[in-house]
Amino acid sequence: MAFIRQLVQGMQHVRNYYNSDAQMIRGGFHQTFISRTYKTSFLKPRSKVEIKLLAAKKHSEAEKRRRMRINGQYETLRNILPNIIKKDKASVLAETIKQVKELKKKVSKLEQDSSSNPSKDVVKFPNGTDKLNLERCNNDEGIVKATLSCEDRLGLMSSISGALEQVKAKVVKAEIVSVGGRARSVLWVQGLGNDGTGTLKSKLRVAMQKPPKMQRFTQ
Repeated sequence: MAFIRQLVQGMQHVRNYYNSDAQMIRGGFHQTFISRTYKTSFLKPRSKVEIKLLAAKKHSEAEKRRRMRINGQYETLRNILPNIIKKDKASVLAETIKQVKELKKKVSKLEQDSSSNPSKDVVKFPNGTDKLNLERCNNDEGIVKATLSCEDRLGLMSSISGALEQVKAKVVKAEIVSVGGRARSVLWVQGLGNDGTGTLKSKLRVAMQKPPKMQRFTQ
């Protein structure tokens, strides 16, 4: 890749050279002057000062873009936080932390109410940690209830569907809740057989895991 870049740059220099020559010849410049002008204009290496100035400019532009992104996120928080009075960055962060803690308390209370009153119609929220549980229902239809909580992400349901297809299980009922970047899925599946529960559990555990990012290889 480095050789190709050097070759392209060399071709660009040659093109600039001939274009410059043709322009100067039409303007009546002598060939010796043209060659000397090309050498001083195109082949002169950059000084250390110029290199440092260019690096400082790139760093300044990158820092400016970073500050713009941060300020944009703060502005989003200012618009969605309820009853916020002080709008400086420290106050916005403090109010955000307060709201998150209150939401976690509410979720914990709802989970406790749901556990103590199984028959009560309470919406169950995802757990803060990854969990997976499989249990056989007390009926003659061979139904297995799979409950899993994990990070919500693009392609999660496709991964879960793929896991079910691998064990040839049929979903007869499903409940899915997604809150705050977490997902809770409850699946009632049928057709696993006696040995299919363990296989399904291992397949679902793999589906819950976030796939690693593709690494880019550069020469």
